[in-house]
Amino acid sequence: MVARKTRDRPSGIGERFKEVRTELGLNQTELGEAVGVTQSTVTAYETGKRRPPLPVLLALERVLRINHDWLLNGAGPRLTEAAPTRPVIVTSPEELKSLTRLEGEDRYYAVPYLRDPAAAGAGLIMEEQVEGYCIIHQRVAPHPERLRCVRISGDSMAPTLTDGSIVAVDVTPVPLHNLEGRIVCCRTGDGAVVIKRLRARNHFALLFSDNENQRTFPPIVVDLRELPDPVIGQVIWAWVDLR
Repeated sequence: MVARKTRDRPSGIGERFKEVRTELGLNQTELGEAVGVTQSTVTAYETGKRRPPLPVLLALERVLRINHDWLLNGAGPRLTEAAPTRPVIVTSPEELKSLTRLEGEDRYYAVPYLRDPAAAGAGLIMEEQVEGYCIIHQRVAPHPERLRCVRISGDSMAPTLTDGSIVAVDVTPVPLHNLEGRIVCCRTGDGAVVIKRLRARNHFALLFSDNENQRTFPPIVVDLRELPDPVIGQVIWAWVDLR
């Protein structure tokens, strides 16, 4: 008699896809709605008729915290422990090349995630400035080439932007008066780069914190006669832990 071979864990991406869906108690329709594909597409993934593209796997990681490395290769834990303030960040060149279209017109873009906010204003981003790439949907980033992602440090913009939040900065040049009241990434007179809320007054740019403790986080005054173009870009999106 030939003994039947048993498997302790699913060996294929479709089987792993089905296993984690079942563990989460979701049917195929619910899982598809979470990442923007149809129930029949989920069936095709699970039966091996179609291989889920990387954007689908990244969407699963972002929405349901399913580890995309585990889905691809069976490596690591099923669920990721990534903090809610951190978007999915891709560093592998192979994964970047795999970013393809989802159903219909859906598409995700890889936006540079920079170690230093000051690098956001550079005309040319150097490789050593890039820590990874944030995956952003085209609805958020119709012009992804204009975006840079940086991390917030400190509590001066809390509760709007908490310490450790990652923001997307649109570096498209915009007249200062059009940014009135907006959150911007801005240079200061002493050479620092900050994320603050802008108010323009005559020859000055006033950079305010959202933190109610204005004594601890007083406004920063930038003299536009000395630094005529201090704004690097407008913050248009953020990944924030609101707990």
